[in-house]
Amino acid sequence: MNRRWIVLVLLIVTVAGCRPRTTWPGVDKVVSAVDEQRAHDAVAELASPTYAGRRTGTPGEAQAAAWIASQFKTIGLREPPGFKEYLATYETPLYTVSSFTGIKATGTRGESFLGDRGMAMPYAGSGSVEADAVLAGFGVQMSGYDEYAGLDVAGKVVVLLRYSAPTRSVPESQTYLAAKVGRAAAHGAAGVLILDMPSAPNPLDMHGQVVSALPDAPASALTSLAGARSLFWAAGLSFDDIAEQAWAGQIVSRDLNLKVSFGITASWKPDATAFNVAGMLAGTDDTRPIMVCAHFDHLGTDRSGVMYPGADDDASGVAVMLEMAHAMVSLGAIPPVSIWFVAFSGEEEGLLGSAAFAAAAPELAQSLSAVLDLDMMRSTSGLGVAIDPSDQTMMNAVADAIRDGASLAVIPWTGGSDHETFSQLGVPSCMFSAHGREAPWYHSTTDTAEDLPAAALGTATRDVLRVVWGLTGSL
Repeated sequence: MNRRWIVLVLLIVTVAGCRPRTTWPGVDKVVSAVDEQRAHDAVAELASPTYAGRRTGTPGEAQAAAWIASQFKTIGLREPPGFKEYLATYETPLYTVSSFTGIKATGTRGESFLGDRGMAMPYAGSGSVEADAVLAGFGVQMSGYDEYAGLDVAGKVVVLLRYSAPTRSVPESQTYLAAKVGRAAAHGAAGVLILDMPSAPNPLDMHGQVVSALPDAPASALTSLAGARSLFWAAGLSFDDIAEQAWAGQIVSRDLNLKVSFGITASWKPDATAFNVAGMLAGTDDTRPIMVCAHFDHLGTDRSGVMYPGADDDASGVAVMLEMAHAMVSLGAIPPVSIWFVAFSGEEEGLLGSAAFAAAAPELAQSLSAVLDLDMMRSTSGLGVAIDPSDQTMMNAVADAIRDGASLAVIPWTGGSDHETFSQLGVPSCMFSAHGREAPWYHSTTDTAEDLPAAALGTATRDVLRVVWGLTGSL
């Protein structure tokens, strides 16, 4: 054979051997590569004392971000534009409580001291307050439903209920703690108390040392259900009766004939450093990528030194995301579109990390063809998928995955996690989750890796992969 042809043949063989396969295989091949024990090991790592509960802006959050970055590198994901060593920083406000005097209420029936049934709240201001109290229901203000109407709020402690009435179509943005405090402050409130609800108790937000803050916010506190009942007892009222009326959509706003006092000593740091972490599997088409995301932050450690592990919320979502990346990269193939894997911080403080991501790269954020948010994977019966009913592409992908054997169920659209940031930009988005606030381990010290089955993580990984395959075939 002519020497020139020999060289040419060797060159072709060499180049062909170095080139990755370009045929994107069927989904059965990728789901068979899922290692549920590896996913569980990731949960155990992130929920360990090493990261002290991963509170945004703390050393534990920075260490967790570095560990996730190391996993992206080991897996073989590409470092995306705008990230250095897979990390991107943003500034976040942090609020550190050093003391809380507790809440005292004096009313027509007597005096009540709430003790550990109340605590300084995320977004709270620092200082002491002693003033008359007024109940403003859920604190909602919208056309035809204004719970502040007719109330004299200025200089008083505004008492608010958590969440909103399910019988009213209230934008979720109005139900956030920060939004409730902000509206009370706009009305001139001297202080804010937000009360847990009997219909949806979540006493586990009563903890946490380092939290986000609103500049110049009034001193604010949360009370548990027991604390709410004690507060209303002092006013000669039944909290459960009033809460039931409010839950049914009635406006329950009124003067409470209570004098309330409490004090908070805290410091506010407006520019603490927080991290997002991202890796990318480059596709044939990189102009309309898919994003798979999960938040890695949690509640941290409270003032008594008790750590909140956050195994399910949301180390489980990060672990499933990492295992998806492992399985995809192991194929050695190029996907039809690029796939971003992103771990956000700041979710517990109000979607701060995803908002920072979108603000730093608005063109990228709006170019996304789909966002799949993984938040709390602990399940024995499969995941719910919150989808906007008008999002036919996402609905079809989930329906196809269900027909293919995925343990998924379409549930009503809900915000409250990082998918909402992208949904507001018009990006087709959904959230995979096994449960809501009703889980007994939610925001609890009992949210540990030991109680999270590895099999649940394996099933979740395989099911979400089936949805991704449906999306890559329809874009």
